Amino acid sequence: MEIQELKVLIKESMREVLREERLMLCKVLIPYVDEVEQAELEAEFDSPDDY
Repeated sequence: MEIQELKVLIKESMREVLREERLMLCKVLIPYVDEVEQAELEAEFDSPDDY
């Protein structure tokens, strides 16, 4: 395997890992909304389907 091929493989692997980690971070940072809160939000701001 040539050095250039190895660099490309490492770069692609790093991108994949960073993408996965970023998605996990977003998932952790999104606050939990229970059904009661969601109903209150929809009553106040209407359904997202209307946007």
